[in-house]
Amino acid sequence: MSASPGPASSGQRTPTPSASRSTSSRTVTDPVTHLALPVHDNTSEELLAVSTKSTPSSENPPNLDSLRHSQMNDVVDAEARKDDVVNNVRQTRTETATIVAATAFGSSLSILLLSRLLNGVKAGWAGTVFSIGMCGILGLVAPASVLYFWNPKSPIQLDGEETQLHKPESDSPETAAWFNTLLHSLWPIVNPSLFISVADMLEDALQASLPKLIHGVRVADIGQGSEALRILAIRSLEAGDATRSSDDEGDFINLEVAVAFRARAHGKSLKDRSGNPHILMEFQVAGGLLLPVWIELTGLVATTRMRIQLMPNPPFLSAMTLTFLGQPKVTLKCTPLAKSFLNVMDIPGLSGWLQSAIDAAVGEYVAPRSLNLDLKTMLSGRDQMDTATVGIVVVIIKSAVGHKDGDGGKFWESKAEKRGDPYATIGWGKWGKPVWSSRIIENEGSPVWEEIAVLLVGPSELNAKEKLRVQVWDSDRGAADDLLGTVEVNLHDLMNDSKSQNQMSSRTDGFTDINGTEWPGELRWDVGYFAKTTLEQHLIEKGENVDEVKRAIAHDTERELREAETLEHDAQAEIDKQKQADLKDRSDEIIAGSPPIEKWPSGILTIQIEQIRGLVVQNARGSAVDDEAEDEGAQDLPSAYCTVILNHSRVYKTRTKLKTNKPFFAASTERFIKDWRTATVIIAVRDSRQHEIDPLIGVVVLPLKTVLQARSQINEAFPLVGGIGFGRIQLSLVFRSVQARLPKPLLGWDIATLDIQPHARATGGTLPADLTACRLVLRTVNAKGKMRPQPDGGWAQKRGKPVRLAVKRRFGECLLVEFRKNSLGPDHTPAFGTLWLKDVADEEEAVVQVPVWRSGHGALERARVNAEQPGEGAERVGTLELTVKMWPGLSGYHKALAENDANLADVMQVLDAAEEVGEGDSAHDSLYDGESSSDSEDEGANESKTQNGEGEGGILSEVKGYRERKEELHRKHRGMMQWSAVRKLAWVGHNVEEAAGGVEQKVKSKFKHHQAEQGMDVEA
Repeated sequence: MSASPGPASSGQRTPTPSASRSTSSRTVTDPVTHLALPVHDNTSEELLAVSTKSTPSSENPPNLDSLRHSQMNDVVDAEARKDDVVNNVRQTRTETATIVAATAFGSSLSILLLSRLLNGVKAGWAGTVFSIGMCGILGLVAPASVLYFWNPKSPIQLDGEETQLHKPESDSPETAAWFNTLLHSLWPIVNPSLFISVADMLEDALQASLPKLIHGVRVADIGQGSEALRILAIRSLEAGDATRSSDDEGDFINLEVAVAFRARAHGKSLKDRSGNPHILMEFQVAGGLLLPVWIELTGLVATTRMRIQLMPNPPFLSAMTLTFLGQPKVTLKCTPLAKSFLNVMDIPGLSGWLQSAIDAAVGEYVAPRSLNLDLKTMLSGRDQMDTATVGIVVVIIKSAVGHKDGDGGKFWESKAEKRGDPYATIGWGKWGKPVWSSRIIENEGSPVWEEIAVLLVGPSELNAKEKLRVQVWDSDRGAADDLLGTVEVNLHDLMNDSKSQNQMSSRTDGFTDINGTEWPGELRWDVGYFAKTTLEQHLIEKGENVDEVKRAIAHDTERELREAETLEHDAQAEIDKQKQADLKDRSDEIIAGSPPIEKWPSGILTIQIEQIRGLVVQNARGSAVDDEAEDEGAQDLPSAYCTVILNHSRVYKTRTKLKTNKPFFAASTERFIKDWRTATVIIAVRDSRQHEIDPLIGVVVLPLKTVLQARSQINEAFPLVGGIGFGRIQLSLVFRSVQARLPKPLLGWDIATLDIQPHARATGGTLPADLTACRLVLRTVNAKGKMRPQPDGGWAQKRGKPVRLAVKRRFGECLLVEFRKNSLGPDHTPAFGTLWLKDVADEEEAVVQVPVWRSGHGALERARVNAEQPGEGAERVGTLELTVKMWPGLSGYHKALAENDANLADVMQVLDAAEEVGEGDSAHDSLYDGESSSDSEDEGANESKTQNGEGEGGILSEVKGYRERKEELHRKHRGMMQWSAVRKLAWVGHNVEEAAGGVEQKVKSKFKHHQAEQGMDVEA
């Protein structure tokens, strides 16, 4: 809210807006008052105006009209009036003394003349008394009359101190002399560790925009110095009438503050330069060489607005919203500490990049954008008790019918083949980017997916009033995909509709284009919004009385606010609002302090990686930790980054913290957990190295059922194990259940291993004779196994071992059973059956009945990708009985997939490290060691090796043992990998393989549709 300037005093400075201001002025929405507000970016001239003033103790602020154009004119007026009043007071003292002296001299002379005249008129003692009386009256009345009729510009000093200099105006800013004095004394003794988050934000901003000359950057040290920031002026703000409500009254305080900093003069030594706020940064240039650079703050001018929520209990401050009114002006001085390098500010392009990166970091919080801080948590040290996500949207994409022909424009396709290759995506309408994608169903005009997706709903989606957007696309190999239709639903409607609130609702919606114009076709889908579980639900499960808990919270709130009745506004409204806030806080504490409820297995998990303490790396060619590893200045410190692995899928990666043994991350992610009782979180810490494959420093395995058995929130330090280094990583986990009860098969992991018992048989009648003589080929998308017909009927695996198949995307895959018949040329498939894996529960052995169909007219190809019973062209001829079990997670049967998938390879290496130190799941050890389910003739090969002496000692046996544990040795940089040259050679080979794989994928994409992967989030 802007304020008009007050009346100018005598001698007031009248600033003239600079030309640069007019070019940077703009109108934005103030995040504090929510009103339109003109702002402008600060300029060098304004910073110079601040810097040329006297010391802060004189409290003679600069001309601030250029700081805020019109909004801070009152600040200028107040400061100018203060200077003018001080000058007028001094002038008044001088004038008063002069008047009194002149009056006293005139009165004395008058008295002398009057006494002579009176003595001449009346002699004797009576004349003397009369003369003294008249002279006394004249001596008193004359000076008093002069002072009475003389009106000075400033009040008279009565006791040596200034009385009220000016009548304060309602919108005038308050002088900050007392606060600057306090800040000047407090600033040097503030713990520098409080500024770690600022250093982390700056490091991330620089890391995101590194020039080619620099390979990495880290903040090695940060200090606030002894020269404090200066508060130029401060004033309170009132919310605009358009936005004020009873909820805001008395609970918030809005402030506008102008701040500045001017560096003090110092010598050339590092000790002298540390008096100003400073940062020691290390830039990693070519060859891994570190260039230390000392950066000190030389100037700052900014105007901020903040909105602070108040609370009755210490620390009395809750949430704060802070915004800059225009781009602050920040100036720096950078000096390389290595004498062999030029001044970093003289290197072309580098100084500009550094300044722009800092401006960009600060510019993230310029109005209308803002920074939200939880002061209650920061000041009290309270752990996070709740998730930012407020609920989830569950979507089941069933099918699409009647939509446009995806291949209709392709003249080379025949009319019978023009069906398209549809797939569905789900995302938010205003964000635009899809967050989930289904499988591609090739050559299909009526696709049936039956796939499930879960989207998190947080404050950003609620504030933006988002729309849930579902789109169907046609996948093209050589061109951009074609849009076949869009369906949008308001998120607010889903959250408040009784049909979709905490339950699934079946819908059929017609397609439109992106602008809402009707298109042919419709989408059949299920959708529902599920909120987090309430306090009532948790207390009922614990057997506690809900009403008693609520009454106790209400009683405590009324007692805390018993003085609120003295407020001018409605005290009861204040108490009711505070009751709601206290109930929310108390609910979070009760739920976080209790273990999750098995009745609600699904929920939201917040994973926050705070920092790692004592991070060290072993000497590659020694047996002990390097003595210099604890030294922060050592050149071989690790550059650590963390990846979060949830249920054996990489979901999140932090930024790299360059060359430090105590990296501070403060990075978090939130994920939907289908079943907290079976979920596992793994934190892997790696060392980012140039020209080497990033080695694994250590891992932390967190089975949620074990970690959350006592409470739903933890904040602990865990040791890193299984890698080349050591340390303790501080982690915070918060789990909140949602009011969703998914069917048991849908609670399983996406990555799994399908275990099929080695025997199968036909049920429900005898299969045709031509089928009983066929062998069975069991396929998933990425693996296959075989069973052979038996003389007594049925089928069996050759060696009597279970058939185990790798599954990568369990809820979009099926088990395809092919009856294969030998023939001239390619084998013939006269019949088939499908079992969709979304219907199989985890870790439960089940006997399933698979319908057997005669194949023809493309029925097999369609049944493999369409989650429905085959239609025309297929005839059911019997039923095949299988005994299956789904093992969640990766196993040895995924190794072939990992060769072409970097994400899977990374996770498998992490699992190897966890298994070696006993952090894995011992129940899956034998399964994880599996290599293949194919019928390769390796039994004879094993016998041959035994005869040659490889199985019973000897040199060949030692070679074999080395090969078996080669991966372990290499992961720990032992064996051949202890030499840097060998590791660099391995890195070259790895890059060649990746490049070849990339070329192969590009070639395949020209002839085959590329299935979209969900990918991994990276810290922004």
